[in-house]
Amino acid sequence: MGENRTLEIPAKLYERIERLAAVRETPVAYVLEDALTLVEDQPVELVRSAEMSREEAAYQTMHNELFEKYAGQFVAVHGGKLVDVDDDELVLAARVNARFPKKIILLKQVQQAPMREINYRSIRIIREG
Repeated sequence: MGENRTLEIPAKLYERIERLAAVRETPVAYVLEDALTLVEDQPVELVRSAEMSREEAAYQTMHNELFEKYAGQFVAVHGGKLVDVDDDELVLAARVNARFPKKIILLKQVQQAPMREINYRSIRIIREG
Protein backbone atom coordinates (compact mmCIF):
# COMPACT_ATOMS: atom_id res chain seq x y z
CA MET A 1 0.00 0.00 0.00
CA GLY A 2 2.96 2.33 0.24
CA GLU A 3 3.95 4.76 2.97
CA ASN A 4 1.90 4.64 6.19
CA ARG A 5 0.24 7.68 7.77
CA THR A 6 -1.49 8.22 11.10
CA LEU A 7 -5.14 9.23 10.99
CA GLU A 8 -7.16 10.32 14.02
CA ILE A 9 -10.81 9.28 13.87
CA PRO A 10 -13.49 9.08 16.56
CA ALA A 11 -13.35 5.86 18.61
CA LYS A 12 -16.96 4.91 17.77
CA LEU A 13 -16.27 5.19 14.05
CA TYR A 14 -13.13 3.08 14.39
CA GLU A 15 -15.08 0.43 16.33
CA ARG A 16 -17.61 0.25 13.47
CA ILE A 17 -14.82 -0.15 10.92
CA GLU A 18 -13.13 -2.77 13.08
CA ARG A 19 -16.36 -4.78 13.44
CA LEU A 20 -16.90 -4.68 9.68
CA ALA A 21 -13.32 -5.77 9.08
CA ALA A 22 -13.80 -8.69 11.47
CA VAL A 23 -17.02 -9.78 9.74
CA ARG A 24 -15.34 -9.55 6.34
CA GLU A 25 -12.16 -11.16 7.69
CA THR A 26 -10.05 -8.43 6.13
CA PRO A 27 -7.69 -5.72 7.43
CA VAL A 28 -9.15 -2.40 8.56
CA ALA A 29 -7.20 -0.59 5.82
CA TYR A 30 -9.01 -2.62 3.15
CA VAL A 31 -12.40 -1.71 4.60
CA LEU A 32 -11.46 1.97 4.45
CA GLU A 33 -10.12 1.62 0.91
CA ASP A 34 -13.34 -0.10 -0.22
CA ALA A 35 -15.45 2.63 1.39
CA LEU A 36 -13.48 5.37 -0.37
CA THR A 37 -13.78 3.57 -3.69
CA LEU A 38 -17.56 3.39 -3.27
CA VAL A 39 -17.80 7.10 -2.51
CA GLU A 40 -15.49 8.06 -5.37
CA ASP A 41 -17.59 6.04 -7.81
CA GLN A 42 -20.87 7.73 -6.85
CA PRO A 43 -22.12 10.49 -9.13
CA VAL A 44 -21.61 13.98 -7.67
CA GLU A 45 -25.38 14.59 -7.77
CA LEU A 46 -26.01 11.59 -5.52
CA VAL A 47 -23.44 12.76 -2.99
CA ARG A 48 -24.87 16.30 -2.98
CA SER A 49 -28.38 14.94 -2.57
CA ALA A 50 -27.29 12.95 0.49
CA GLU A 51 -25.58 16.04 1.95
CA MET A 52 -28.71 18.14 1.41
CA SER A 53 -30.82 15.44 3.06
CA ARG A 54 -28.56 15.62 6.13
CA GLU A 55 -28.91 19.43 6.25
CA GLU A 56 -32.69 19.09 5.88
CA ALA A 57 -32.76 16.58 8.76
CA ALA A 58 -30.70 18.95 10.92
CA TYR A 59 -33.13 21.77 10.13
CA GLN A 60 -36.06 19.54 11.16
CA THR A 61 -34.32 18.77 14.46
CA MET A 62 -33.68 22.48 15.14
CA HIS A 63 -37.02 23.75 13.83
CA ASN A 64 -38.78 24.53 17.13
CA GLU A 65 -35.82 26.49 18.46
CA LEU A 66 -35.36 28.26 15.13
CA PHE A 67 -39.02 29.21 14.99
CA GLU A 68 -38.87 30.72 18.50
CA LYS A 69 -35.85 32.88 17.61
CA TYR A 70 -36.06 33.48 13.86
CA ALA A 71 -39.68 33.13 12.72
CA GLY A 72 -40.07 34.53 9.21
CA GLN A 73 -36.34 34.97 8.69
CA PHE A 74 -34.09 32.97 6.38
CA VAL A 75 -31.57 30.60 7.91
CA ALA A 76 -28.50 28.85 6.52
CA VAL A 77 -27.66 25.34 7.73
CA HIS A 78 -24.29 23.76 6.99
CA GLY A 79 -22.65 20.76 8.60
CA GLY A 80 -25.80 20.17 10.62
CA LYS A 81 -25.51 23.57 12.33
CA LEU A 82 -27.08 27.00 11.96
CA VAL A 83 -24.38 29.14 10.36
CA ASP A 84 -26.18 32.40 9.51
CA VAL A 85 -29.53 34.23 9.55
CA ASP A 86 -30.94 37.19 7.61
CA ASP A 87 -34.24 38.83 6.69
CA ASP A 88 -33.21 38.86 3.03
CA GLU A 89 -32.68 35.51 1.33
CA LEU A 90 -30.42 36.93 -1.41
CA VAL A 91 -28.19 38.77 1.05
CA LEU A 92 -27.92 35.59 3.14
CA ALA A 93 -27.13 33.48 0.06
CA ALA A 94 -24.35 35.84 -1.01
CA ARG A 95 -22.84 35.86 2.48
CA VAL A 96 -22.86 32.08 2.98
CA ASN A 97 -21.60 31.43 -0.55
CA ALA A 98 -18.64 33.70 0.22
CA ARG A 99 -17.97 31.89 3.52
CA PHE A 100 -18.53 28.37 2.19
CA PRO A 101 -17.72 28.35 -1.52
CA LYS A 102 -18.84 25.23 -3.39
CA LYS A 103 -20.37 23.70 -0.24
CA ILE A 104 -23.89 22.38 0.25
CA ILE A 105 -25.88 24.92 2.28
CA LEU A 106 -29.57 24.68 3.11
CA LEU A 107 -31.29 28.07 2.90
CA LYS A 108 -34.80 28.06 4.27
CA GLN A 109 -37.35 30.53 5.55
CA VAL A 110 -38.38 29.60 9.07
CA GLN A 111 -42.13 29.09 9.07
CA GLN A 112 -44.49 27.64 11.64
CA ALA A 113 -44.64 24.25 9.92
CA PRO A 114 -41.16 22.76 9.45
CA MET A 115 -42.07 21.51 5.97
CA ARG A 116 -44.34 23.15 3.46
CA GLU A 117 -47.27 20.91 2.66
CA ILE A 118 -47.94 20.55 -1.04
CA ASN A 119 -51.31 19.25 -2.17
CA TYR A 120 -52.07 18.36 -5.73
CA ARG A 121 -54.80 16.51 -7.52
CA SER A 122 -53.83 13.48 -9.45
CA ILE A 123 -55.21 12.72 -12.86
CA ARG A 124 -56.97 9.44 -13.39
CA ILE A 125 -57.15 8.00 -16.85
CA ILE A 126 -60.01 5.64 -17.42
CA ARG A 127 -59.93 3.56 -20.55
CA GLU A 128 -63.17 2.57 -22.05
CA GLY A 129 -63.17 -0.61 -23.62
